[in-house]
Amino acid sequence: MRAWLKKVWYVLWALNAYVGKTLSLDTPQQVTVLITYYHPARMNHIGLQVRNILKCAFVKKVVVSNHNPDVRIEDKANIQDQRVVYINQPARRACGYRWQIANALDAEYLVVVDDDILLFPSQLKALFQHLILAPQVPHGFSGTVYVGNDQFEFRQRENIEVHYLCEVYAVTKDHVEKYFEMERLIVERDETLRDTVERYGDFIVISQTGAQNPKIHKVSRLFRANTFKTPGVANHKDEEFDSSILQVSRAVERIRSQRLAQPVDAGTAATTQLDLGEQPAA
Repeated sequence: MRAWLKKVWYVLWALNAYVGKTLSLDTPQQVTVLITYYHPARMNHIGLQVRNILKCAFVKKVVVSNHNPDVRIEDKANIQDQRVVYINQPARRACGYRWQIANALDAEYLVVVDDDILLFPSQLKALFQHLILAPQVPHGFSGTVYVGNDQFEFRQRENIEVHYLCEVYAVTKDHVEKYFEMERLIVERDETLRDTVERYGDFIVISQTGAQNPKIHKVSRLFRANTFKTPGVANHKDEEFDSSILQVSRAVERIRSQRLAQPVDAGTAATTQLDLGEQPAA
């Protein structure tokens, strides 16, 4: 996105946080939104992000979890609302810890947002609608597809299945529970992957907790903070990121292969097979 257009987009997003209309759904379901922050460089937009999310009447709760003990997250957000919950972690935690928080929330429907993604209420509404219509799989706006030779292709602004979601994750309580089942199986086989999953590979694990591959959906362009490609801030810019996600994806594929090898009843086959397509060799 060109610099001038991004500035205009940001102004519109910031204005919407204050003067935008409230969006609702003709459905009784409500969603909890979880955002976890790690680096101070990404905390400048917290207040506007939360205000935009609160424009959605179907949002039951917004949970803002701070994984940097040097910062008090309430001071950054400066919002007091009965639907907003702040959590200051006593120690630094990696990305995967957010699923521990998600599990404790015990929400039937959950949208987890990376801290460099700035959502419009209309985007959140569209995503939640997709989750309600097809709760058997996780949903998002962007993801990666394995294309062979240990390579992944980033995809966005399409209505397609992917292997792994990125940036935004719309899931159910069942998906969160299966995340920990999958993580347990991974660690039982290779204890060294525990930290790898928590630091880099949690998005791979949560993506493969559905009955089928996750889906991404075409919406207006996702707005990303300026730090989304900044080395030292963005995880995917770490030197060990690529090798780490390959390790985790191979571990997930081994579990998938074992499940496919086990006899299942015809009635449950559709919910136990994880179709990853061609994947890295285990």
